[in-house]
Amino acid sequence: MAINTNSIDEVVRAYFERLEERGLGEWVDKVFPNESVFEEIRRLAGLSAEEVVERLAQAVTERLLPEVAEEVVGVPRPAAVWYLARRIAMWYLQLAEELGVVRGVWR
Repeated sequence: MAINTNSIDEVVRAYFERLEERGLGEWVDKVFPNESVFEEIRRLAGLSAEEVVERLAQAVTERLLPEVAEEVVGVPRPAAVWYLARRIAMWYLQLAEELGVVRGVWR
């Protein structure tokens, strides 16, 4: 499934770029969406968009590098990780809608 990288959120893109600059590209792979992300979104269809974002963000937090999140976002690590995780989750949801994985199912 091809993903249009033009739709990547600017904060998420900055995080990815900082990881690449540091030679930590494997961390990009940890959060780049794959079929399991879209399966989870399908499974959550019927919940509100906010609930879906919260659940996806919770899963993403463990796959972020806190010190890089802090550097990119500019706030202490816990807040930076949560903020970035939510931005990534919203990006996932946007992609799922753009790719037709789900359509207008959010309350």
